Amino acid sequence: RVIVTSAHTVADLAAYQVPQVRVGVVPPGTDPAPLARGSGGPGLELLCVAALTPRKGHLILLEALASLADLDWHLTCVGSLERDPPTAQAIGAAIARLGLDARVSLIGEQDEVGLAPLYDRADLFVLASYHEGYGMALAEALARGLPIVATKAGAIPGTVPPSAGMLVEPGDAAAFAAALRQIMTEPTLRDLLCAGAASERERLPSWADAVRGFAAELEQARA
Repeated sequence: RVIVTSAHTVADLAAYQVPQVRVGVVPPGTDPAPLARGSGGPGLELLCVAALTPRKGHLILLEALASLADLDWHLTCVGSLERDPPTAQAIGAAIARLGLDARVSLIGEQDEVGLAPLYDRADLFVLASYHEGYGMALAEALARGLPIVATKAGAIPGTVPPSAGMLVEPGDAAAFAAALRQIMTEPTLRDLLCAGAASERERLPSWADAVRGFAAELEQARA
């Protein structure tokens, strides 16, 4: 029995000749969280939670943001700086090259206590991944009612509905920038996506749901 986190990953396993009847889907749970209050400032506070690895698309995100220098924003990137040192160094170099030192903060890994205030003061969650098997950080953003700009990569469309975010093709910095500009300059759209995210948080699976689903898969394997 093979247990995966999304229906998209079931399709991915077909390339490895895994029969679909042997695959079960158990989405991860998401802890309940209060709605984010936002930055409250004239500019927008953007948040990205992802290890600094090539798959997470930080360089695309930075390229997109560099074209939005006329707008008032700040990006906080949470994620390991040690997992892939060459990529972390490349991201730091890109920040300097694009003149974003004062507008982008790389703060490394954070535990739950450190993450909570960052989610609370965020206005928008961003992730430019090339692939996600589910998207835990995206689900956590939805749990806080945050609007999202991300890509259509992997299972992301199954995690982030159109009512809660704008999704573009992975690797397309221009499309990512256009989505960012639209949501950053149209408060009405941002409010609609916030409402959509707040509604979606009620449908996120709990960890109790995940445990029950996993137990059912184990029982099926045993049978």
